[in-house]
Amino acid sequence: MVTIFTMQEGLRNKIAKEIFFLLIAFFTVSILVFSLSSFSSGNIYYFILGESADSTRIAEFEDDEPFLLSYFEFLKDFFTLDWGENLQGYSILDLVRERSAVTLEIMLITLIISIPLSVVLSCLSIRKEHGLLDRATDLAMLTVFSLPSFSIAFFLILVFSFYIPVFPISGYISMETSISGNLRTVFLPSLALSVMHTSLYVRVLKKSLSREMGKNYIRGAIARGKRADYIVFSEALRPASVSLIALSGQSASTLIAGSAVTETVFSIPGLGSLIVSAAMQRDVKTATIILMLVAIAVSVIGVASRIICLAVDPRGVGNE
Repeated sequence: MVTIFTMQEGLRNKIAKEIFFLLIAFFTVSILVFSLSSFSSGNIYYFILGESADSTRIAEFEDDEPFLLSYFEFLKDFFTLDWGENLQGYSILDLVRERSAVTLEIMLITLIISIPLSVVLSCLSIRKEHGLLDRATDLAMLTVFSLPSFSIAFFLILVFSFYIPVFPISGYISMETSISGNLRTVFLPSLALSVMHTSLYVRVLKKSLSREMGKNYIRGAIARGKRADYIVFSEALRPASVSLIALSGQSASTLIAGSAVTETVFSIPGLGSLIVSAAMQRDVKTATIILMLVAIAVSVIGVASRIICLAVDPRGVGNE
């Protein structure tokens, strides 16, 4: 009972510490984004006063407004969703809401494909280390990992849009218009991201499985005559999956950055392509909001993954 209570107390302390560092990270990123935006070609005070503000009012605001006060005004407008309009006159809130749904759909499909595929490939190849399947998997994953993400996207377009015309080259159909059409338009972008992340996940998970297979409890299971499939999937996978969960959280920023390239290649109207177009048009206001949202998303996902790791493997609760 004392041990269980100590572990629960340690888990609560870990979660509280993770949330504390999450808040610190958010305020640090928000200050950096605010400061950089202030010195950019666009002016951050347009974010606070609106695009319709005249130059006299902006000059007064710049001269009279202290940095901390204008920073808190910036945070207030951000959290109250008072984002105004972009340079083209469209509501930034509506744009982000529409584009976020598209990007989240692609990211969800990517994880649905990449994580189970990584688990299956890793477990099958680790049953016989240095065997034919193990070496073939290593070669394939190393080849994919060495390629830039856009080259994989172009390869998939070449195969599945030209030689085997199954999926459209570009464009997006919403789920409200057609479910089948929506899946056809998001499958190739999701597959391109899945291939890249599977190569990374497999390499990490295989190393963790290899370490677990050398431990005493696995040797005991082998000595008792248990099948290799049962040992890998039932005994070694759970403790080894901690590294995969941690990596999935840490690769959230990579997934978001990859979605920007992939959405641009496939002409998908997602959040990634929106920040690319905002940067090209020097739309500082829109870019600032998206950067803040991405920072929050990456931080929250990272903290959530570490908390899940502690739940899956409580032995790490007391380790610092």
